[in-house]
Amino acid sequence: MEGSKTTAWIGAILVHIALFAMLIFSVRWKQVEHTPVVAELVTAVAPPEATVAPPPPPAPTPEPVAPRPPPPPPPKAVPPPPPPAVKTPPPPPAPNPADIAREKMQKETEARKLKAQEAEKEKVKQEKLRADAERAEKDALKKQNDLRARDLKVAQDKAAKESQAAQAAADKLAREAADKLAAKQAADRAEAAEKAARDAAAARARAKAEGDYVAKIRSKVRGNIIAEVTGNPEAVFSVVQLPTGEVLTATLTKSSGNAAYDQAVERAILKSSPLPKPDQADVFQRQLTLKFRPQE
Repeated sequence: MEGSKTTAWIGAILVHIALFAMLIFSVRWKQVEHTPVVAELVTAVAPPEATVAPPPPPAPTPEPVAPRPPPPPPPKAVPPPPPPAVKTPPPPPAPNPADIAREKMQKETEARKLKAQEAEKEKVKQEKLRADAERAEKDALKKQNDLRARDLKVAQDKAAKESQAAQAAADKLAREAADKLAAKQAADRAEAAEKAARDAAAARARAKAEGDYVAKIRSKVRGNIIAEVTGNPEAVFSVVQLPTGEVLTATLTKSSGNAAYDQAVERAILKSSPLPKPDQADVFQRQLTLKFRPQE
């Protein structure tokens, strides 16, 4: 209401100013007088050669110029009409509680609508952001899967080449190992045969040495047996001796069936102490098994 009144005042003032300006312009335009212009035409004639120029004619007497009448007095300025009196509008009526409640309810409704619109906009924005994020995630996952598949294929190709190279190297090593194993086995067989031959020779030599050692002991014991026996029974004794050949015990392990012969052999063993030593020290046996027959 107050804004419309101000606009009306400004419009009225502008109209009065325009009228006043038009009035002043019309008055000044009437005071302008058209002054006649007098032009004097003078013709110049060149004098002939070798001729004396005649004297110039007397100058004409100028006509008297009528005096300019004084300008009329300017019209008196007409004062602008006074502006119309401004009527003060009556104060608006005081709002009643129903209007206040209705206005409050309307504001709350508009606020709820605005809030709902903002929430809807925010929801749409969040859904768009979520969709963009999901799309970006899918694109990144696809790119990652593509890179992984490419790396896997490169790794598989490399592994296949390495496997082929490793298989070739393994085959070569296997052939070399087989050749080495065959050579080693042949060498081991030859060495085993040689060792067996050496062991057999050593065993034969040891058996011969042991046989000679036992034969020497039996020969000495047999020389000390004093008995009258018929037939050729066999008595077996287990003899324990010291490294010096001294007999510790002589135990009958198999009787000849003739007690007199068995006792005679036992006495002969004890009498033969110390027993003969072997030619090789490693042939010595602490415990000996000696067999005796009367006819041997």
